[in-house]
Amino acid sequence: NHQGRNQATTLDRKHSMTTYAPTVNHDAAADDAAAFDAVEFGALSEMIGEDGVREMVEIFATETRQRLRRLTAGGQNCATLVREMHTLKGAAGTVAAPRLALLGRAFEQAAQRGIGPTSDDLKAIDTALEAFLAAVQTWSKAAGISGG
Repeated sequence: NHQGRNQATTLDRKHSMTTYAPTVNHDAAADDAAAFDAVEFGALSEMIGEDGVREMVEIFATETRQRLRRLTAGGQNCATLVREMHTLKGAAGTVAAPRLALLGRAFEQAAQRGIGPTSDDLKAIDTALEAFLAAVQTWSKAAGISGG
């Protein structure tokens, strides 16, 4: 169906994707996933040190917020959406943010089918990011790491 693929080639935030594409169902897996994996994060902290993990989280938060701003602005083609979500998935996995990794995977798969994220999808990413950052801060305080 070439017509359907062409229709979804460029995704524009001004025109809702839901008019011709189903909403991505990320709720089941992603909403049940932990925002933060303390065991993995602890291992990462041991591997790269407190300063390294703090810097990694700061970079991840900055890049994820930038990604959300770009996605909110809209106008990305499918290849760009796939790349953005693939990057989110991988980076979230690296910093021990399983809920964000699952959201990235779900939205990456949707983008491969020509379905862009809705405003609710982007809000889910933002909410998961804030939950992850709050958990990192709690973990850092409990571990006695300053500036977490």
